[in-house]
Formats: sequence, C-alpha cells, structure tokens
Amino acid sequence: MSKLSIIIPTKNEEKNIVRLLKSIDPKLAEVILVDNFSTDKTVKLATPYLNKLFLAGPERSAQRNFGAKKASGDYLLFLDADMALSKNLIEKCLNATSEKKTIWAIKEKSIGRSFWGKALALERNCYIDQDYIIAARFFSKKDFLKIGGYDPNLPAGEDWDLTQRFINKGYRIQIINTPIIHHESTDSILNLLKKEYYYIKNIQKYAKKHPNAFKNQSSIIYRIKIWLKCWEELIKYPLLTLVFLFYKFLVWLMFLSHSYLFSKTKR
Repeated sequence: MSKLSIIIPTKNEEKNIVRLLKSIDPKLAEVILVDNFSTDKTVKLATPYLNKLFLAGPERSAQRNFGAKKASGDYLLFLDADMALSKNLIEKCLNATSEKKTIWAIKEKSIGRSFWGKALALERNCYIDQDYIIAARFFSKKDFLKIGGYDPNLPAGEDWDLTQRFINKGYRIQIINTPIIHHESTDSILNLLKKEYYYIKNIQKYAKKHPNAFKNQSSIIYRIKIWLKCWEELIKYPLLTLVFLFYKFLVWLMFLSHSYLFSKTKR
C-alpha cells in the first residue's frame, strides 16, 4: 500500500496540469486524477504521469471524495491543477504523520506572471500564516472518510468547512512550512471578478453552517490588519498594491450588494 495518495480534481486544465504532475516524485506518492469530463487535452497530457485516472463530477468536492475512496494510501493530499510542489514537501508531510488527531495545512506561496496575477499573488502572500484563512489539505484517509469528506452541497468554502468540522471534533491543525507553489494565471480583472462572484453567490451556505468562523474570515477589518502587517512587502510594489486594493474594494461591493439582495429575498 502506498503511504501517500495525491488527489487532483480537474476540468479543462491543460495549461496547468503537466507543471503540477512534473513536480511530484512518483516514487513517493500514488497520483490520482479525477477529471470532470474535460473538453480540452487535460486527460491526454496527464495520463503518462498518473497511477489512477477517473472521470467523475459534478463539482470538485465530489471529485475529491471520489478520489479518496479509490486511494490506496494511508494519507491523502488534495491539490489543485494550478499548484506545484516544493522540493521535499512530500517528505515533510509524511514526517508529520506521527502526530495523532491532527490535520495539516500547507503554506502556499503565490506566483503571478501576468499583471493581474502578480497583483493577486501579492495579496495572497499576505495570508500565508493566517489561521482563519488557511485550510487543511492533508489528512489521514481513515479520519477523512470517517468525518464524511468534503461537503458536496457547498460550491464555495468547502475547504474551510472541512477544516472546521475537524476542529469541532477536537482535532488540531498543524501548518507545514514547506510551501506549495500556487500559480495565479488570471489575465484580466473581469475574469477575477467572475470567479469572485461565483464564490460570493455560493458562500451563504458555508456562512450559515459556520457563522462565527465566517465572520472572522470575511471581516474587512481583519484583512486590513493583515495587510498592515505586510506593509514592508507591499510598499516595494506600490502599483500592484493599489491595484489589488481596488480589486478588493470591488469584491466587497459585490459581496455587500449580494448579501443585501439575499437578505431581502429571505424576508
């Protein structure tokens, strides 16, 4: 039996998937891809690197849960196609498994190539050590299946939800400092806002399930405090900082508008 299984949900990820798979040492992990019926070359490009390939949907939570049930490893690491592993990350994960009743988050270092990708990466890197924002992605398979895996009824916030359910059961979350590299590949503010709107319109289910956690995670004041702690890094890139602040302002306007309309429809 493999010690570790890596599970990757995909849909039309031909631009990203090979970079991720090349970063994984096949001698150290079973690699499972669960593809949501991609119409591009994702499956063709990925196949040479995989131990197991499945076609399943309808959303990433269901894909992850499906992959977990098919995994032969004692431990599960869930990755997204736009990521890549740092050297020795798998070893660091496996070395941490002596801790019982523990789930593991992994620091993420964001990298952007386009202008908007760089602006988003600058913001995301401020959150690298933030307990309320970081979510676990490495689990004991036994514990993961026992708790029920990701909630397929949550289109957004499913990673926070799973982390909160473990914490509510008395598990502790440990952070692995060797980072995952997260490639921010967006090329326009319009694409960013479309993605954010998808999360905004679907986050209410998570907010109702974990109101206290969501209050902290969505707090404007909390985010501003984080940015102020990162001021030395932010002032190195004044234009990118102004751009991501403008972008976050638009996101909050969308969030407040949607929350207002959502509350009106519930009356």
